[in-house]
Order: sequence, then structure tokens, then C-alpha cells
Amino acid sequence: MNENRKLQTSWLERICYGIGDMGVNLVWILPSSFLMLYYTDSAGISAAFIGTMMLICRLFDGVSDIIMGVIIDKTKSKLGKARPWLLIMSLPLMISIFLVFRVPTSLSGNGQKLYSFITYFLMSVICYTAVNLSYHAMLPRFSLTSQDRSIVSVIRSVFSLIVTIVVSTITTMILASLGGAGSQKAWTTLVIIYAIIAEIAILLTVLVIKEKTDILDSESNKVASVPIGQAVKLLLSSRYFYISVYIFFAFYIANGTSGIMVYYARDVFGNADLMGLLSLSGILPIMLFSPVCPALFKRFGKRNTMLVGMIIAAIASALILINPTNLAFYIILSLIKSTGSAPLMSAMYTMAGDIVDYTQWKHGIRTEGIATSVNSIGMKLGTGFGSAILGWMLAWGKYDSSLAVQPDSAINAMIFVSVGLPIIIYGTAALVLAFWDLEKYQNDITDFLTNTK
Repeated sequence: MNENRKLQTSWLERICYGIGDMGVNLVWILPSSFLMLYYTDSAGISAAFIGTMMLICRLFDGVSDIIMGVIIDKTKSKLGKARPWLLIMSLPLMISIFLVFRVPTSLSGNGQKLYSFITYFLMSVICYTAVNLSYHAMLPRFSLTSQDRSIVSVIRSVFSLIVTIVVSTITTMILASLGGAGSQKAWTTLVIIYAIIAEIAILLTVLVIKEKTDILDSESNKVASVPIGQAVKLLLSSRYFYISVYIFFAFYIANGTSGIMVYYARDVFGNADLMGLLSLSGILPIMLFSPVCPALFKRFGKRNTMLVGMIIAAIASALILINPTNLAFYIILSLIKSTGSAPLMSAMYTMAGDIVDYTQWKHGIRTEGIATSVNSIGMKLGTGFGSAILGWMLAWGKYDSSLAVQPDSAINAMIFVSVGLPIIIYGTAALVLAFWDLEKYQNDITDFLTNTK
């Protein structure tokens, strides 16, 4: 019983881990939701180029994620494996996000494109990869059971949603008060404020969250020391790996297209300030419903709860197409859609930890870094494809930032990205989740970790 208590996390740990996600998400939501707007309306760079640039960077992410995963697994320090990298790389991430939103006006058109590619590559492929991967690799190192990780992940998701709501609601207002989306000074001030807040949040997590190396590295739980290639091969031989990667890929395609909201609010509904309301309708139900998800997971199973939620979200998305330009209709169905996506949002970050535990139980190998990195690959590729789709669709629809009223082709492109694409995302996610049956091993895995057998 005493050993079981050691596996549980305290409320202080849960809250501080959630605050850390606020910091990590703050510096990702800003480029995900507003970088396309900054590049097109302030820097004057074409949407098609930006979409392609983001996709190329996401392909490089596939390599950097694996490298960072290996680095984490090979790290030995008093702070643990993942925690030191969260500390070391947080400040470089803040500097890089500042550089991304600081395209020099003195450069030529090609010069601005080159600058944008280099700084975005530095920020997303190197700095953000190191911070985000380290943050998520910490989860299975301080929360050691699947049920406890579900609780931690729900709290993390609530904090994540809070910062998403705040950023989505106030960013356009702050920009307007500082001179508008076309003002470089406004963007610079905004990024500095967000970066300072994010750095403080991440440092708080580093200070409070401690990896439970005494349990993970104990003689009774000692894991085999194997070459990285063999560890990767074991993961690649498991269907749970592919399911988890696809879930992240699908979910983050939607995340990568989140930048469409500011265009949708302004050009479809006629008021850019409605972005906060649109974002709130997609986030608030998740925040309110997520706290009950652990009980649903325990009662019906994590897989079943997520699967039913995805079906609900897909149906709600399809119904929006009946009248996508009606604000009230859009909001009501968005509330339903986001409620359906709450279980996935709450549980998806626990999937890597479950795979880590399963691999240790079945093969005697524990690799948090690599397991988290392959999920991160799905996340990065999804975000990249989402951003690329957003840029390509705006270009295909002949979006023109100089026009007060966009052509019908641009409006239709926005409707497809905001409404049509999620139908595909949620539908395929439900199909893939049908093959996730790892939960049938959870009792044996928990017994193994607690050494009660």
C-alpha cells in the first residue's frame, strides 16, 4: 500500500505540471494561431510559401524528435532524464520565438523568406522540440500508473485550454491597442509579454516536478540496457505505436489549421473580435467536461470513451456544413463537437506513457524519450500538414490581405479548413481507436510496477 502511494502524484505536482503546459503551449499557440496572420498581413509574405515552409520544417522535426528522444533516454543527471533539458532549453525557445516574429523590413522579399525559414526552423525544429519533448517525457517519470496519468493529463489539459482561451481572446485586442496586426512594434511587444510569462511557468514546473528515479531505477524495476536501435525496433513492431502516432497526427492537423479562426471570424462572420467567441466555443466544453473523463475512463475504458467522443465530434462537424455562415448555428454545434473531443484531449498524452509501461512489462525496456518522441513526430507532422493546408487553401481561394471583402473562393476555402477537414480528422481517429486494446493489460502492468506479484 505504501508503495502504491509512492506511485501517485500530489495535487501540487499535478497543478505545477499543468502550469508548465501553459508555458509550453503559450509559445506554440501564438505561432499556430497567429503566425500566418503576421506573415501575410505584417511581413507581406505569401500564404502559399509559409504553408510550404511549415510543412518542410515538420519533416525535419521527424528527425529532431528522434534525436531528442535518444538524448533524453541517454541523459543521466541528478535532475533526472527529461527535467534538465526543460530547464536548459526554455530560454533559447523564448529567444527564438521573438526572432520569428521579428522579420526585418530592410530585407528583400527573398531575404525575408530566407530569414523566416531560418528562424522558424530554429524555433520549431530545435528549441520547441527540445522543450516540448522534455516536458511530455517527464509525465511517465513522475506519474507512474495509467489511472494517475489520466488525472494528471486532465489537469494539464485544463490549464492548456485556459491559456488557449486567453490567448485566442485577448491577442487580437492587444494587437489592436498597440497599432494593429500590420504593426511590427505591436507584434514585438506582444511576443515579449508572452515569452516572459511562458518562461516563468516552465521554470515553476522544473522547480516543483521531480522525476521518481528512486522507483524507476530501483533494482526490482531495473530495465535492460539495450541499443537504441533495438528499442526503436520494439516500438515499431507494436501497433499501439502507430495508433498513438496517428491520433497525434490527426489531432494536430486540426491544431495546425487553428490559424483559420481569425480569418473565419473576420471574413466569414465579419468581425475579427469574434475569434475569442469561436475559440471559446471550441474550448470551454472541453475544459468543463475533462474533469469527469477519468471517471468515464475507469467505468467504460479509455479507448471506448475516446471512440464515442470522436463519433460525436465528427457528426457535429458534418452538421455545421448545413449552414456554416450562421454564427449561432456554428457556435452551438462547435460546443457539441468540442464536448465530443474532450476525452481524446484528456487521454492522448497518456498514450505514450501507457506504451512505455507496456514495453517495460513485456520486454524489460523502458524508453520514455523515444516513446514520447514518436508521438511528437505525429504531433509535428500533423501541425505541419495543417499549417500547409491552411496556407495552400488560402492561396487556392485567392485570399488577398489588401481586400476588405474576400472573394467567394477564399470564403469557401476557409469553410473547408474550419468545418470540412475536422469531419475527416474525427472520423478516421474513431476508426483507428477501435484497434487500441492495451487496457486489457493494465492490471498486470500495475502489479508489475508495484512489485506485488
